[in-house]
Amino acid sequence: MVIILSFVNNHGILTERFFAIKSVSDTTSLNLKKDISNVLVHYDIQVKKIRGQGYGGASNMCGEWNGLQALFLRDCPYAYYVHCFAHRLQLTLVSAAKDVSVIWEFFSHLDNIVNIVTSSTKRIAELHTAQEMKLSICWKLENVILEVEPIRLSDDICKLEMNFYPEDFTDQDVVALENELVHYKLDVMQNLKVSTLVELCQQLTDSGRSKVYVMLNRLIHLVLTLHVSTVTTKRDFSAMKHVKTALRNKMKDDFLADCLTLYIERYLTKDIDVDSILDKFYVLKSRRAQLL
Repeated sequence: MVIILSFVNNHGILTERFFAIKSVSDTTSLNLKKDISNVLVHYDIQVKKIRGQGYGGASNMCGEWNGLQALFLRDCPYAYYVHCFAHRLQLTLVSAAKDVSVIWEFFSHLDNIVNIVTSSTKRIAELHTAQEMKLSICWKLENVILEVEPIRLSDDICKLEMNFYPEDFTDQDVVALENELVHYKLDVMQNLKVSTLVELCQQLTDSGRSKVYVMLNRLIHLVLTLHVSTVTTKRDFSAMKHVKTALRNKMKDDFLADCLTLYIERYLTKDIDVDSILDKFYVLKSRRAQLL
């Protein structure tokens, strides 16, 4: 079982981090909840502060009454569960392909097309060039649409705050949000060009407006923490085959978690001084072999 934390960092960027991996023999929802809670408590993370959860489509995970998400909702009614949109899309495509022969033939040929393209670096480069051209055209069209039809704000934002996140906003905060939205229409919508909520959050932080629109920025952070996809979890779990190889397939959970952290979050280890780590190992005890 892989645990991923999703949060908005200090730069206003939506971030997903590999947090822990734990082997479980009992996959019932009660046992999974116990194991996840133990990991969170160990790192002093309170369950009542969870604002979103996402799992696969198994019944022990997404069951409405006794699933893992339902058990966490009992402890924290604001830990909203969203079924992975990538999994929903996959189920839709499979169902559609079974009923329509043309779609079935399309996906049958698609495998051959992918194999042909990926077998040649020249074809891959041509594909990237074509994608960049299409993206540039879409970006221009998107900017035109945003200029013609800017995002319209309404009382729905305040209703979202009061109905879904009453634990995070007081009555005074609701009034403050209403005042912020008035200035937002005159300021942000005219000066910032954004197309997604992620871009809005980042630009509010970069421009310093997050300190002006405090309540709105908090609400955006809460909405972004909704786990709408489990792709990162599946990708990190797949990384285990690169770490737990045939030569080291007997490692325990703690050592495996440390190795996975270094592999998955390897860009965070660029500033680590390897020589200082070797020196610490030398100091611990005398060794017969020299450390590389």
